Amino acid sequence: MTEAAIPALRSLRDHALSLASSLTDAEWDLASDCTGWSVRDVYAHMGGVLHGVVDPAFMRAGDDPNDMEAGMEVGVAERRSWPIAEVVSEYETFSAQAIDNFATLQSGEMGAMEIPMGNLGTHPLHLLANAFVFDAYCHLRNDLLAPYGPLDRPVPAASAEHLGPIIEWMIAGLPQMCAAELAFMDAPVMLELVGEGGGVHLVGPVSGAPRATITTTPDAFVRWGTRRRPWREEGVMVAGDEAYAARFCDASNVI
Repeated sequence: MTEAAIPALRSLRDHALSLASSLTDAEWDLASDCTGWSVRDVYAHMGGVLHGVVDPAFMRAGDDPNDMEAGMEVGVAERRSWPIAEVVSEYETFSAQAIDNFATLQSGEMGAMEIPMGNLGTHPLHLLANAFVFDAYCHLRNDLLAPYGPLDRPVPAASAEHLGPIIEWMIAGLPQMCAAELAFMDAPVMLELVGEGGGVHLVGPVSGAPRATITTTPDAFVRWGTRRRPWREEGVMVAGDEAYAARFCDASNVI
Protein backbone atom coordinates (compact mmCIF):
# COMPACT_ATOMS: atom_id res chain seq x y z
CA MET A 1 0.00 0.00 0.00
CA THR A 2 1.09 3.56 -0.62
CA GLU A 3 -0.07 6.98 0.50
CA ALA A 4 1.14 8.70 -2.67
CA ALA A 5 -2.39 9.12 -4.01
CA ILE A 6 -3.45 11.46 -1.19
CA PRO A 7 -1.14 14.42 -1.95
CA ALA A 8 -1.81 13.83 -5.65
CA LEU A 9 -5.54 14.15 -5.05
CA ARG A 10 -5.11 17.30 -2.99
CA SER A 11 -3.06 19.02 -5.70
CA LEU A 12 -5.50 17.99 -8.45
CA ARG A 13 -8.39 19.28 -6.34
CA ASP A 14 -6.61 22.63 -5.93
CA HIS A 15 -6.06 22.80 -9.67
CA ALA A 16 -9.69 21.92 -10.45
CA LEU A 17 -10.99 24.62 -8.11
CA SER A 18 -8.56 27.22 -9.48
CA LEU A 19 -9.62 26.37 -13.02
CA ALA A 20 -13.32 26.56 -12.08
CA SER A 21 -12.85 30.03 -10.57
CA SER A 22 -11.36 31.28 -13.86
CA LEU A 23 -14.16 30.15 -16.17
CA THR A 24 -16.61 32.45 -17.91
CA ASP A 25 -20.31 31.63 -18.20
CA ALA A 26 -19.78 30.70 -21.85
CA GLU A 27 -16.86 28.38 -21.07
CA TRP A 28 -18.95 26.29 -18.66
CA ASP A 29 -21.15 25.30 -21.59
CA LEU A 30 -18.37 24.40 -24.03
CA ALA A 31 -18.18 20.79 -25.20
CA SER A 32 -15.41 18.90 -23.41
CA ASP A 33 -13.39 16.15 -25.06
CA CYS A 34 -15.44 13.62 -23.08
CA THR A 35 -18.09 12.67 -25.62
CA GLY A 36 -21.50 14.11 -24.77
CA TRP A 37 -20.32 16.12 -21.77
CA SER A 38 -19.86 19.87 -21.46
CA VAL A 39 -17.32 21.47 -19.12
CA ARG A 40 -20.03 21.80 -16.46
CA ASP A 41 -20.93 18.12 -16.93
CA VAL A 42 -17.35 17.08 -16.19
CA TYR A 43 -17.40 19.03 -12.92
CA ALA A 44 -20.84 17.62 -12.11
CA HIS A 45 -19.47 14.13 -12.63
CA MET A 46 -16.41 14.71 -10.45
CA GLY A 47 -18.44 16.22 -7.63
CA GLY A 48 -21.28 13.72 -7.91
CA VAL A 49 -19.15 10.59 -7.65
CA LEU A 50 -17.20 11.99 -4.70
CA HIS A 51 -20.51 12.89 -3.03
CA GLY A 52 -21.51 9.26 -3.50
CA VAL A 53 -18.28 8.08 -1.89
CA VAL A 54 -18.94 10.21 1.20
CA ASP A 55 -22.66 9.44 1.33
CA PRO A 56 -23.62 6.27 -0.58
CA ALA A 57 -27.24 7.46 -0.69
CA PHE A 58 -26.06 9.80 -3.45
CA MET A 59 -24.31 7.06 -5.46
CA ARG A 60 -26.14 6.71 -8.76
CA ALA A 61 -26.55 3.60 -10.89
CA GLY A 62 -27.99 2.97 -14.33
CA ASP A 63 -30.19 0.08 -15.35
CA ASP A 64 -27.22 -2.25 -14.83
CA PRO A 65 -25.68 -1.57 -11.39
CA ASN A 66 -22.42 -3.18 -12.55
CA ASP A 67 -22.05 -0.67 -15.38
CA MET A 68 -20.20 2.15 -13.63
CA GLU A 69 -20.15 4.40 -16.68
CA ALA A 70 -23.94 4.25 -17.05
CA GLY A 71 -24.29 5.29 -13.42
CA MET A 72 -22.04 8.26 -14.07
CA GLU A 73 -24.34 9.41 -16.87
CA VAL A 74 -27.31 9.31 -14.49
CA GLY A 75 -25.54 11.54 -11.97
CA VAL A 76 -24.49 14.04 -14.63
CA ALA A 77 -28.00 14.25 -16.11
CA GLU A 78 -29.45 15.00 -12.65
CA ARG A 79 -27.18 18.01 -12.27
CA ARG A 80 -27.74 19.68 -15.64
CA SER A 81 -30.43 21.90 -14.13
CA TRP A 82 -28.25 22.99 -11.22
CA PRO A 83 -26.73 26.48 -11.08
CA ILE A 84 -22.99 26.41 -11.73
CA ALA A 85 -22.34 27.62 -8.18
CA GLU A 86 -24.02 24.49 -6.80
CA VAL A 87 -22.05 22.21 -9.11
CA VAL A 88 -18.78 23.77 -7.94
CA SER A 89 -19.87 23.78 -4.30
CA GLU A 90 -20.65 20.06 -4.38
CA TYR A 91 -17.24 19.32 -5.84
CA GLU A 92 -15.44 21.58 -3.37
CA THR A 93 -17.25 20.17 -0.32
CA PHE A 94 -17.23 16.47 -1.09
CA SER A 95 -13.80 16.28 -2.70
CA ALA A 96 -12.32 17.53 0.59
CA GLN A 97 -14.33 15.04 2.64
CA ALA A 98 -13.58 12.14 0.30
CA ILE A 99 -9.84 12.79 0.37
CA ASP A 100 -9.90 12.78 4.17
CA ASN A 101 -11.77 9.46 4.03
CA PHE A 102 -9.33 7.98 1.52
CA ALA A 103 -6.42 8.96 3.78
CA THR A 104 -7.74 6.64 6.50
CA LEU A 105 -7.70 3.68 4.07
CA GLN A 106 -4.03 3.77 3.14
CA SER A 107 -2.89 1.21 5.69
CA GLY A 108 -4.14 -1.62 7.89
CA GLU A 109 -6.70 -4.33 7.39
CA MET A 110 -9.40 -1.98 6.13
CA GLY A 111 -7.18 -0.66 3.34
CA ALA A 112 -6.35 -4.20 2.25
CA MET A 113 -10.00 -5.28 2.13
CA GLU A 114 -11.06 -6.04 -1.43
CA ILE A 115 -14.37 -4.75 -2.73
CA PRO A 116 -16.21 -5.41 -6.01
CA MET A 117 -16.53 -2.29 -8.18
CA GLY A 118 -18.74 -3.49 -11.01
CA ASN A 119 -17.06 -3.48 -14.38
CA LEU A 120 -14.02 -1.75 -12.87
CA GLY A 121 -13.03 -5.04 -11.23
CA THR A 122 -12.32 -5.98 -7.62
CA HIS A 123 -9.74 -3.88 -5.80
CA PRO A 124 -8.38 -3.22 -2.31
CA LEU A 125 -9.94 -0.19 -0.66
CA HIS A 126 -6.66 1.72 -0.58
CA LEU A 127 -6.69 1.84 -4.40
CA LEU A 128 -9.88 3.94 -4.39
CA ALA A 129 -7.73 7.02 -3.95
CA ASN A 130 -5.68 6.05 -7.00
CA ALA A 131 -8.86 5.62 -9.02
CA PHE A 132 -9.87 9.19 -8.26
CA VAL A 133 -6.41 10.55 -9.08
CA PHE A 134 -6.84 8.81 -12.45
CA ASP A 135 -10.33 10.26 -12.86
CA ALA A 136 -9.35 13.85 -12.02
CA TYR A 137 -6.17 13.78 -14.11
CA CYS A 138 -7.94 12.37 -17.17
CA HIS A 139 -10.75 14.89 -17.01
CA LEU A 140 -8.65 17.96 -16.23
CA ARG A 141 -5.65 17.32 -18.44
CA ASN A 142 -7.29 15.60 -21.39
CA ASP A 143 -11.01 16.47 -21.44
CA LEU A 144 -10.98 20.10 -20.27
CA LEU A 145 -7.62 21.71 -20.99
CA ALA A 146 -6.28 22.42 -24.47
CA PRO A 147 -4.95 21.03 -26.73
CA TYR A 148 -7.46 18.19 -26.28
CA GLY A 149 -10.17 20.04 -24.38
CA PRO A 150 -11.71 23.47 -25.04
CA LEU A 151 -10.13 25.51 -22.24
CA ASP A 152 -7.10 27.64 -23.06
CA ARG A 153 -5.26 27.60 -19.75
CA PRO A 154 -1.75 26.54 -18.72
CA VAL A 155 -1.40 22.76 -18.51
CA PRO A 156 0.56 21.50 -15.48
CA ALA A 157 3.58 19.35 -16.22
CA ALA A 158 3.00 15.61 -16.31
CA SER A 159 4.52 14.75 -12.92
CA ALA A 160 5.44 11.56 -11.11
CA GLU A 161 3.30 12.82 -8.21
CA HIS A 162 0.19 12.25 -10.29
CA LEU A 163 1.28 9.60 -12.77
CA GLY A 164 2.68 7.15 -10.21
CA PRO A 165 -0.70 6.53 -8.51
CA ILE A 166 -2.48 6.63 -11.88
CA ILE A 167 -0.28 3.94 -13.42
CA GLU A 168 -0.76 1.77 -10.33
CA TRP A 169 -4.53 1.98 -10.86
CA MET A 170 -4.33 1.36 -14.60
CA ILE A 171 -2.09 -1.70 -14.27
CA ALA A 172 -4.36 -3.15 -11.57
CA GLY A 173 -7.52 -2.41 -13.50
CA LEU A 174 -6.67 -3.17 -17.11
CA PRO A 175 -6.72 -7.01 -16.90
CA GLN A 176 -10.10 -6.91 -15.15
CA MET A 177 -11.78 -4.14 -17.13
CA CYS A 178 -10.69 -5.66 -20.45
CA ALA A 179 -10.82 -9.35 -19.53
CA ALA A 180 -12.91 -10.38 -22.56
CA GLU A 181 -10.89 -8.30 -25.02
CA LEU A 182 -7.59 -9.64 -23.63
CA ALA A 183 -8.69 -13.27 -23.46
CA PHE A 184 -6.55 -14.00 -26.54
CA MET A 185 -3.34 -13.49 -24.54
CA ASP A 186 -1.32 -16.63 -23.88
CA ALA A 187 1.85 -14.77 -22.90
CA PRO A 188 2.49 -11.42 -21.21
CA VAL A 189 3.58 -8.18 -22.81
CA MET A 190 6.22 -5.96 -21.28
CA LEU A 191 4.98 -2.40 -20.88
CA GLU A 192 7.88 0.02 -20.60
CA LEU A 193 6.71 3.42 -19.39
CA VAL A 194 9.50 5.93 -19.91
CA GLY A 195 9.45 9.27 -18.10
CA GLU A 196 7.85 10.79 -15.01
CA GLY A 197 5.94 8.13 -13.09
CA GLY A 198 7.27 5.39 -15.33
CA GLY A 199 8.41 1.85 -14.77
CA VAL A 200 8.33 -1.61 -16.33
CA HIS A 201 5.24 -3.80 -15.97
CA LEU A 202 4.33 -7.28 -17.19
CA VAL A 203 0.68 -7.41 -18.23
CA GLY A 204 -1.18 -10.60 -19.09
CA PRO A 205 -0.61 -14.23 -18.15
CA VAL A 206 1.85 -14.62 -15.30
CA SER A 207 3.77 -17.47 -16.93
CA GLY A 208 5.98 -17.41 -19.96
CA ALA A 209 8.36 -14.90 -21.48
CA PRO A 210 6.98 -11.59 -22.82
CA ARG A 211 5.94 -11.92 -26.43
CA ALA A 212 6.30 -8.22 -27.13
CA THR A 213 7.61 -5.03 -25.59
CA ILE A 214 5.55 -1.83 -25.76
CA THR A 215 7.36 1.43 -25.01
CA THR A 216 5.49 4.65 -24.33
CA THR A 217 5.39 7.54 -21.86
CA PRO A 218 3.10 7.33 -18.82
CA ASP A 219 1.19 10.43 -19.94
CA ALA A 220 0.62 8.96 -23.41
CA PHE A 221 -0.46 5.65 -21.86
CA VAL A 222 -3.18 7.51 -19.97
CA ARG A 223 -4.54 8.80 -23.28
CA TRP A 224 -4.35 5.68 -25.43
CA GLY A 225 -5.01 3.29 -22.55
CA THR A 226 -8.37 5.03 -22.06
CA ARG A 227 -9.02 5.26 -25.80
CA ARG A 228 -8.96 9.02 -25.70
CA ARG A 229 -6.40 8.92 -28.49
CA PRO A 230 -5.31 6.13 -30.88
CA TRP A 231 -2.11 4.50 -29.68
CA ARG A 232 -0.62 4.67 -33.16
CA GLU A 233 -0.73 8.49 -32.92
CA GLU A 234 0.98 8.61 -29.51
CA GLY A 235 4.51 7.63 -30.48
CA VAL A 236 4.18 4.09 -29.11
CA MET A 237 7.06 1.79 -30.05
CA VAL A 238 6.69 -1.99 -30.21
CA ALA A 239 9.26 -4.77 -30.43
CA GLY A 240 8.93 -8.53 -30.72
CA ASP A 241 5.59 -9.85 -31.98
CA GLU A 242 4.21 -6.62 -33.39
CA ALA A 243 0.80 -8.06 -34.26
CA TYR A 244 0.41 -9.36 -30.70
CA ALA A 245 1.42 -5.96 -29.28
CA ALA A 246 -1.01 -4.16 -31.59
CA ARG A 247 -3.84 -6.44 -30.53
CA PHE A 248 -3.08 -5.69 -26.87
CA CYS A 249 -3.00 -1.95 -27.48
CA ASP A 250 -6.24 -2.04 -29.46
CA ALA A 251 -7.96 -3.96 -26.63
CA SER A 252 -6.82 -1.68 -23.80
CA ASN A 253 -9.56 0.52 -22.37
CA VAL A 254 -9.20 1.56 -18.72
CA ILE A 255 -12.24 3.35 -17.27
